[in-house]
Amino acid sequence: MSTQVSHRVVICAYHGLSMLEYGAAVEIFVSHGRTNSPWYQSQVIGTDGPVLQLGDGSALHLSADLSQLQLADTIVLPGWRNIEEKPPQALLQALQQAAARGARLVSFCSGAVILAYAGLLEGKTATTHWKYANAFRRLFPTVKLDTDPLYVQAGQIFTSAGSAACIDLALALIEADFGAAQANRSARRLVVPFSRQGGQRQFIELPVSTASKTLSAVLDAVLADLTQPWDIDQLARQAGMSRRSFDRHFQHSVGQSAKQWLQQARIEQAKLLLSRGERVESVTGLCGFASSSAFRLQFAQWTGVSPSQYRQQQLQHVSLIPA
Repeated sequence: MSTQVSHRVVICAYHGLSMLEYGAAVEIFVSHGRTNSPWYQSQVIGTDGPVLQLGDGSALHLSADLSQLQLADTIVLPGWRNIEEKPPQALLQALQQAAARGARLVSFCSGAVILAYAGLLEGKTATTHWKYANAFRRLFPTVKLDTDPLYVQAGQIFTSAGSAACIDLALALIEADFGAAQANRSARRLVVPFSRQGGQRQFIELPVSTASKTLSAVLDAVLADLTQPWDIDQLARQAGMSRRSFDRHFQHSVGQSAKQWLQQARIEQAKLLLSRGERVESVTGLCGFASSSAFRLQFAQWTGVSPSQYRQQQLQHVSLIPA
């Protein structure tokens, strides 16, 4: 966009709003405009009325004029209160009309479900926080959900992943609208890296187990010493089960195969050690990988970045935090 032409951003707010995504939207698109640099013309509107009850119990007083969406060049949806709840029809219709005239639609985290309920993501690729993936796919089977990237573009529609990924998306939009120099200035102001490599997989935690005491004891033993070359047959024997029964019980209790869980456990431990500054060669042995090459390959497959890139990102993040 030309920095000489005013670009209007409208941020939607609603009951039960998450303060993190809302605060990020306001901080980036509104507050930053109080400088002398070219910036957006921004406004916040209440889609559930002029007085909103936020997720933390506080109240927000805003204009409640949905017609403002028809004047917006970019509409920001900072999360949604309950992915099982369909948003008000008036909001969905306003978004449909805005999309039809070519407005840019941007969702943060769970805000993607608003676009999905509006029918604007059908047949398109989108993302949201990985913890909503199963419910999202059940509710919107025609959407091509991809929970690996930090954000996804599908034409004029942009969706971002977990909460902090909204900053990654916002910086990408700023770069597109005002150039890399301005995006870098915004990143420095927010004390974040301008660009993060990889995707959500580098932030996904091990699934929570609802296993029996016997299986839980086996899992605890593995986590207590990941340097060991555990194999699944060994774990089945330790649990006092046949391999077939162990595989079935593990899948039912944990939600993934024992092989997947073991590999992810090693990756999660590796991420922790790398974030503390451990060298790649040391992490290989400490996490039970057969070789450094095998570790690098599996780490990249799980996280989308190499171990050295992940280590650099984490150490850079620490160095960005003011003392």
